[in-house]
Amino acid sequence: MLKLSAINQVTRRIEELILSYGVIALAIITVGNVLSRRLFNNSWSFAEEVSQFILVIITFMGISYATRVGRHIRMTAVYEAMPEKARKAIMLIISLVTMAVLLYLAYHAGLFVLKVKGYGRVTPALRVPFYLVLIWVPIGLFMGAVQNALTLIKNLRTRDVWLSYEEKSEYKEFSD
Repeated sequence: MLKLSAINQVTRRIEELILSYGVIALAIITVGNVLSRRLFNNSWSFAEEVSQFILVIITFMGISYATRVGRHIRMTAVYEAMPEKARKAIMLIISLVTMAVLLYLAYHAGLFVLKVKGYGRVTPALRVPFYLVLIWVPIGLFMGAVQNALTLIKNLRTRDVWLSYEEKSEYKEFSD
């Protein structure tokens, strides 16, 4: 059986590679296109399309990464006022429900990708099959579900409250 830490490390590495190279590629394409347009009065015809592809990839892979590092959107005012047992219960519920919703969305996004593939749609400038762009939506949603599953398991196995598999919830009271 695979260890959770091994799954976590593999998915971390995949996310980091995709996100870091995606941001670098987006910056190169954007800056290159601006320079080409300003210096040579010639815009790259593919720049906008490729930038959109990269933004889709970064956005949906970012779901998983944000969950991993405990930087997803959350409302903490009520949560932090609760006793630790209540925070633990809330975190279990949040992880379970979020995982279920992301799996549901990934499933339907996957069906949509298959439908688009069947239509044979291609992008306008580069003629890339459109499903290759959309495939990142269910992948990112699924990986976000995996991260929430890891968070759920971590919270079930340990006494402390964890925001993610790697990030412990540390409520700190501030004093004057």
